[in-house]
Amino acid sequence: MKKLFLLSLIALGTTAYAKEVAQPVEVVEEIIITEEVIIAPVEEVVVATTKNNLYIRTGLDVWSQYDSHSIYHEKNGIKVSNGDTKKMGYEFAIENTRNITDNFELGLGVAYQNHAGLKSENRNGVNYEIGKYDSAPLYVVGKYNFTTFENGITPYVKANVGYSFNFNSKDGEIAGVNYSTKIDDGFYYGVGTGMEYNNFTVDIMYQANQAKVKGTVDGATDSHKKSLDYSRVTLGFGYKFSY
Repeated sequence: MKKLFLLSLIALGTTAYAKEVAQPVEVVEEIIITEEVIIAPVEEVVVATTKNNLYIRTGLDVWSQYDSHSIYHEKNGIKVSNGDTKKMGYEFAIENTRNITDNFELGLGVAYQNHAGLKSENRNGVNYEIGKYDSAPLYVVGKYNFTTFENGITPYVKANVGYSFNFNSKDGEIAGVNYSTKIDDGFYYGVGTGMEYNNFTVDIMYQANQAKVKGTVDGATDSHKKSLDYSRVTLGFGYKFSY
């Protein structure tokens, strides 16, 4: 009896052990994901806020006027011209500016200006024809650009201030007698407004070249130096190169 009981216990234990061994073993794999962070060097981007501009310009004097002119003999003055002009003056100019701010440009300019001639006058049967002169001013130019419109047009105002080198003075004629002139240099200035579109510019400016003239009639020196300033309104056209 005891042996039978012991055999039964051994059989039950063996069966239980076999069931435990027969159960599938679950293997849990732990997956570790690591993130590799790559830090790339950051390059500093420098945006240029200044640039240079080269303007090539030409213009026509749509209105012009000289100072009135008188000659003197033994301290007696004779007015020989009201300063009215004939034909049309013109000019060529080169201006180089730098953008100081987003709106303001400052630079230098040089121009060749061929002035209109003076109309002859006839007084008391005597014909008076006074010579003219040309100029080459060297000047500082300032230009302020306003906000660009949606159609691409940028309005602006500008001013020129400099020194006028006057030359090529033409002789005149008084009652058939040669009237030779000598012209002095002087101050130059101009102010105006215009607009820019696709680098093309059009503007209108009031300009003035100051000068003093000394004349000689038939070898007798007219000792009075007189003002012969040339003022006009110029319609100008140009093109801008930026670099």
